[in-house]
Amino acid sequence: MLPSELSDDLAVTRANISNLLNTLEKAGRIQRDFDPSNRRRVLVRLTSQGEALIETVWPVYEDTIKEHIGKLSMENQSRLKELLSILF
Repeated sequence: MLPSELSDDLAVTRANISNLLNTLEKAGRIQRDFDPSNRRRVLVRLTSQGEALIETVWPVYEDTIKEHIGKLSMENQSRLKELLSILF
């Protein structure tokens, strides 16, 4: 994935994504490589260490979201789903 795509998906500035990627790279969670089809572009990928971290934290994230969404009535859950579909 391109850093600019990450920036857009996360709704953060390019400077913020650059700092975040620097931190993740130093921690061994991601790797940046030149795009073989266009060496002016850099691609970002998770390392095996990054993938392992995602596998560890994702269930906690999902449980937290389910817990909070579960506090909403079914009507409000439907409204939230509609609103989020507009944004994403």
